[in-house]
Amino acid sequence: MPERSIDFSLTQAEAGEGTEMLYTNACTLYTEPELCFNYATNEELKDWGFTEASFTCLLRDKKDVIIQVVTAYQYEEGATSAYNADVEYLKNNDYGSQLDIKKIGESSALFRKKQSDGTTYNLLFLKNRLFIAISAKYIVDKIENIAHITELGVKLSDKIK
Repeated sequence: MPERSIDFSLTQAEAGEGTEMLYTNACTLYTEPELCFNYATNEELKDWGFTEASFTCLLRDKKDVIIQVVTAYQYEEGATSAYNADVEYLKNNDYGSQLDIKKIGESSALFRKKQSDGTTYNLLFLKNRLFIAISAKYIVDKIENIAHITELGVKLSDKIK
C-alpha cells in the first residue's frame, strides 16, 4: 500500500457542508513511542504490524464533534486483530448498544450511547490493511445521525482501493 493512512482521511470538503477541520495528526510507533490505543499495548500493535495512523477531528455545525482514526497495518491479519479487539472492547466496556447497519468494507460495527450531553456513535470498519474508526458526538439525537456517520464511513471505504 503506497499511500499513507492520512491520505484516506476525509477532508473538510468531503465531510460535508458546515464542517470545519480542528486538527489532523499522523503518527507511527517509531515517532510516537508512547502511542497506545484503548484496546492494545504498544507490544500488541508491533506484533500486529501497525505502521501508522491518522487522527482527524472535525466540528460539524459548530457543535457535533467527529473524530476519524485511520490505522494502517503491514498485514491484513494485524488489521483484523486490531478491529476484532476494538469491537470486543466497545462491547464489554459500556460504549452503548450495537446497531444493525449495512456492511461497510469487509467487516463493520456501529455502537450508539445516549449521554446527558448528546449521543455518541462509534463506527468501526475494516478494509484491506486499514482499520478505520469514526466517533461522532451529536448534541441532538436524530435518526439522520446514523445515516450521516455511515455515509462518512462509506466515503472513507470508497477511497480505499
